[in-house]
Amino acid sequence: MTRIPPASRSKVTLPPAVRGLDAERLAALHRMSGAIVHDLNNLFGVILGANERLAAELGEGGDQQKHALIGLEAAERGAALLRRLLSLAQDEARELDPIDCADVLQTLRRLARQAIAPGVRVSVWTPAAPLHCAGDRVGLEMALLNLCLNAGQATSDGGSVSVRARATRLTAGEARGLGLAPGGYVAFSVQDTGKGMSAETLARATDPLFTTRPAGTGLGLSSVLDFATAAEGALLLQAREGEGATATLFVPLAQAETAAQAA
Repeated sequence: MTRIPPASRSKVTLPPAVRGLDAERLAALHRMSGAIVHDLNNLFGVILGANERLAAELGEGGDQQKHALIGLEAAERGAALLRRLLSLAQDEARELDPIDCADVLQTLRRLARQAIAPGVRVSVWTPAAPLHCAGDRVGLEMALLNLCLNAGQATSDGGSVSVRARATRLTAGEARGLGLAPGGYVAFSVQDTGKGMSAETLARATDPLFTTRPAGTGLGLSSVLDFATAAEGALLLQAREGEGATATLFVPLAQAETAAQAA
């Protein structure tokens, strides 16, 4: 079991001359990335428009329309991610509204089923009672999708990936172990029946660019950790070699539900 604390990245101090050179490169990268984001945003506009027209032209309720709508939904999430990049570049604060966890999991079910191999069973269980967490909805959806993709890639045909969400109240001791403040959280768990991880792999699983797959980028779990840190939550990884793995993402409960729990 590996507990990933909210702030586990080391800082490196560079000499003044190197810092000056890096500042110039960063400025150039900033301009270039802004242009790329702008152009990608235009392309997503084309994709969104084409999928909207395709979905409208296809038979109502048919499989073809269903797939067109899933593509439209994925493109909408991509466009939202680009808007986040633009807001970060412009130092704009994001407004964080309460997130309906059932809605998030329903979206995740559609996206994960298209991205995971057909031979792997995907089960997403929505909470029976209303459940809301605090944070960035698109960021949460992408973090959970990353966890599902990792689980699916580690699981052979005939295996399964299961996703659940539950409200939990962490005591001082439990919260301390996760590097969190005590209180109410939503725990999103993604469990697979795959090959699991060795202790050595588990210890490095969230390191940026670390991967055990030839075609992997090593950015999936790292980005989930970044989301958890920004959301004032935590990521807990549990795995044994040959016995599958469970990733649990803790996100603070919405304020209204935290107050209701305390009452």
